[in-house]
Amino acid sequence: MRAWKTVNTLARRRYVSAAPCQSAYSRRYRSGPALNEPDIRILEVGPRDGLQNIKQKVDTRVKIELIERLAASGLRAIEATSFVAPRWIPQLADSKEVMQHILDSGLNQSVRFPVLVPNMQGFERAALSRAEEAVVFASASEGFSRANTNCSVQEALSRAEEVVKASLSQGIRARGVISCIFKCPYDGPTDPAQVLAVAKRFLEMGCYEVGLGDTLGVGTAYDVEKLLRVLFTEIPAEKLAGHYHDTYGQAVANVVKSYEMGLKAFDSSVAGLGGCPYAKGATGNVATEDVVYMFERAGVRTGIDIQRLSETGDWISQKVNQKNNSRAGSALVAKSRSAETSTTKAASEVPKLEWQVISDDGEHRVSRAGNVVKITLTRTRNGNALSNSMVEGITNLFHSLAKDTSVFHIVLDAEGKFFCTGMDLSSSGSTATGDPNIQDEYYNKVEALFSAITNSPQTTIAVINGLCFGGGVGVAFACDVRLVSPTARFTMTEIKLGLSPATISRHMIREWGISFAREAMLSGREVKPEELKAIGAVHGIASSAEDLERMVSEYLQRLRNSAPRSASAIKELVRKGWMDPGGDDQTRYIKQVFLEMMVPGSEGEHGMAQFRKKNKNIDWGHFWSEAGAKNSA
Repeated sequence: MRAWKTVNTLARRRYVSAAPCQSAYSRRYRSGPALNEPDIRILEVGPRDGLQNIKQKVDTRVKIELIERLAASGLRAIEATSFVAPRWIPQLADSKEVMQHILDSGLNQSVRFPVLVPNMQGFERAALSRAEEAVVFASASEGFSRANTNCSVQEALSRAEEVVKASLSQGIRARGVISCIFKCPYDGPTDPAQVLAVAKRFLEMGCYEVGLGDTLGVGTAYDVEKLLRVLFTEIPAEKLAGHYHDTYGQAVANVVKSYEMGLKAFDSSVAGLGGCPYAKGATGNVATEDVVYMFERAGVRTGIDIQRLSETGDWISQKVNQKNNSRAGSALVAKSRSAETSTTKAASEVPKLEWQVISDDGEHRVSRAGNVVKITLTRTRNGNALSNSMVEGITNLFHSLAKDTSVFHIVLDAEGKFFCTGMDLSSSGSTATGDPNIQDEYYNKVEALFSAITNSPQTTIAVINGLCFGGGVGVAFACDVRLVSPTARFTMTEIKLGLSPATISRHMIREWGISFAREAMLSGREVKPEELKAIGAVHGIASSAEDLERMVSEYLQRLRNSAPRSASAIKELVRKGWMDPGGDDQTRYIKQVFLEMMVPGSEGEHGMAQFRKKNKNIDWGHFWSEAGAKNSA
């Protein structure tokens, strides 16, 4: 219980090391107390340290997806790969391809991607791949150094120093990692003084941090305390990180003890993947899920979505045919699956909507089911590009529906591979002419379309099962809600054509946020659903196209309990908050909505009456049909 009490105490106050260093050396490397920074830092090493010892070849696409999933869970530092000679570690021979994807996807804008660099040849390859952080390493024991790198400890440090100097000269950060901090498989127990000497060398050569690697996973909390007390005599805690393997099941306890003594940075591997070919019997690193679970339960924020991380650990374990070594992750996934089974059973009871086709002009089809209207883009031969007639037709339809009080929700979806490719760029499209009058007319039509969607009093739902480009992205994000399939992709390629996403920019900035939208528009890169869900711009990702249909029906079923007039007022409140925050227009409208909430015959009056009757599932379609009948009478 002592360790748990300690961690809970540390969640409320910053810990001062029991053996603070006072030497001139320590003052030189002390970066200053981070009194306002309560979080710990986690470096995810699964894509490199975790995969490198797996015998079966792991496809490059799997590695890339693993990195994307880890980033989507909230991890902000991921050891991507190693630039070791492929003949030594064939599993990481695709380091160039992995790094290229990271750059092309823009993931490096928000996530750090250190790479392992063993020597100058590796550094040159890493630099060509535009790596921004190099990891160098050395053992604290001679026996392991010769077995692992075929050189002495001092020779390994000299190689590392050469790499670090080259890295720093090119603006690349450097990090050092020490192997065998507690015991060597060849030399036996490691003297803490040896670890201190290697750590000092790494810091002297310019490394910003030193990872302490328990390669064999033999250490206990007692060993951690004994070592750190020696290191703290000359090195501040903020320059050190724990890197503990879990061979004897002690890794989480070692993390707790390290945190108790002042460390705030730790290396870990999703699903506990890893091992060491030169340390027989050594299992993987401490599982990231177990570390996150422990800290979050103790009130120490990690910034990581434990459920998404656990699902990633389960996924990669299956992909590489390895046991999931995370106990917390395995338990959370099992619990989630149990809940999903219950949810699936309940979802199967959601009635499938019966759509009745109202009109179809060959470019878009209009269907209706109760209080819901669905607009389906059907111009598949042109990628559902926005032709003049298509823009005019959908705009007029939205204007007409805005006056129809029997329509509560509008669904916008599409047939074919593309949701919508935006402006019609074909030779017969409006963009093909240089006539400014025609271009001005088309601009006004497109603006009217976006305005009609944005200002619709109904709740609008974009259902995306395909690719979106340019104006198609704008159409999707002019809507209120977005439900997507795994194949959905969002790309604003205007910049690659010498254009700018002018018309849709206001919708992208509003929904994506300034920083995210700016980078996506400047790079013209493909944006995936997981990225947008993480920032709240996508509200549901189905597992398949079939599941997407179920998700839409389920979402609309839930909206049966959402009052349509109240929803319309909420949309306007948000719009005022976006366009006139703190202004007179916003203030007047807030007061208007407040005063109208409980007038006789209103949704508010009816809703409160039902609440007092303990009826929480109000059928607003029935309410308004009765209200309409009374008014007709």
